[in-house]
Amino acid sequence: MNPMRASIHFYTRNIESLLLLSAVIVMPFLIVHNMTLNYVNFLAAITGAKVVSSFLNMFLLLLFLMIVQIPFAQFVLCDLEGEERPLRKAFRAFAEHGFAVFLFGVVYVLAVCTGMLLFVIPGLILLLLFYLTPYLVVMKGKSPWQCLRTALDMGKKHFVQILGLLLLASAIEWVISLIGLYSVTFITTSFGAVFFTQMLLNVILFPFVAILFTMYTYKWSTERERVEDVLALEG
Repeated sequence: MNPMRASIHFYTRNIESLLLLSAVIVMPFLIVHNMTLNYVNFLAAITGAKVVSSFLNMFLLLLFLMIVQIPFAQFVLCDLEGEERPLRKAFRAFAEHGFAVFLFGVVYVLAVCTGMLLFVIPGLILLLLFYLTPYLVVMKGKSPWQCLRTALDMGKKHFVQILGLLLLASAIEWVISLIGLYSVTFITTSFGAVFFTQMLLNVILFPFVAILFTMYTYKWSTERERVEDVLALEG
C-alpha cells in the first residue's frame, strides 16, 4: 500500500463524510482557539506578555490537534478493515477516547511547548517521538499511556518520515492558506471574511492530513506486528 496515494484516493472518495466530521468536530475547536487567542492577544498587548500569548497559542493548537485526529483515524480504520457505519463509529471513538487523549495531550503538549520555547530542539524531538499516540489509541483500543511505548518505538524508527510528513502538511496548508488570504483580501479587507476563509480552509485541509498520518501509522503498525509475530515464532 502506498499511503500517500491511498490517502488521496480515500479523501476524494469520502469527501462528504469527511467534511461533515470536520465541520462538526474541527470547526468548534478552531472557533474556541481563535476566540481564546484573540482575548489573550488583547491582554498581552496591554501587559506586554507576548511570550505567554505565543505559548498559549502553541499549546492550544497542539492540544486540539491531538484530540480532533481521533474520529478521522477511526473513520479510516473502519474502511481499511471493512467495517460498516464508519461515520457513526468515528463519532463514537471521539466520545470514547476524547477525554483520555485530552488528559494525555495536556501533559504531552505542555512538555513539547516548554521544550520549544526554551530550547526548540528538545520540544521538536518530543513532538515527533510521540506524535502517533492518538492514532495508536484508536487502532489498539487502549489508553494513550498504554500506547506510549509503541508510539516511542515507532517515533524513533520513523522519525525522519514523521518530520517529513509534518513539514509537507505544513507547507501545503501554508501555500493554500496564503492563496486563500490573497484571494479574499483582493475582494475585501473585512476581518470576518478573512477569518472565515482561513477557518474554512482548515476545515477542508485537516481531514487529509489526518488521513495521511492514519495511513502511514496503519502501515507501520502492521509491519511492526508482522515482525513481532515472526520473532515470536522463531523464539
